[in-house]
Amino acid sequence: MSLFKKKFMKVPHLSIFSAFREIGRNAYVDWICILIISIFSSVILIMGGVYLYWQISTGNYSFDGKTDSIQKKIFDIDKLNSVIERFNSRDEMYLQAKKGYNGPADPSK
Repeated sequence: MSLFKKKFMKVPHLSIFSAFREIGRNAYVDWICILIISIFSSVILIMGGVYLYWQISTGNYSFDGKTDSIQKKIFDIDKLNSVIERFNSRDEMYLQAKKGYNGPADPSK
C-alpha cells in the first residue's frame, strides 16, 4: 500500500502508556480517544435500551412511584378574570393608539 508510505499519511506507532502522555498533544491520539469513548457510550446506551425493552415486553418492569402524591392545581377564577381584564384594557389601548391621536385639537388651526 503506497498510500500509507507518504510521510504525512503515516499512522504513528504508540504504545498504550505513551499514548496517555500524548492526549491533548497528538491529534491522532485524541481522535482515537474520541472514537473509543463514543463507541463505549453507544454500546452502553444500546444495551440499556434493549434491557429496558426486554423488561417491559416480558412484564417484569414495575413502576414503584406513587401517583397519589401529585396534587391537582387549584384554579382561581378571580385571578383569571383579572388577567383577562388587563389584556382587554391593553387591547383597547392598542386599538386607540392604532387609530391615532385622540387628544384636544390644536388651537392654532
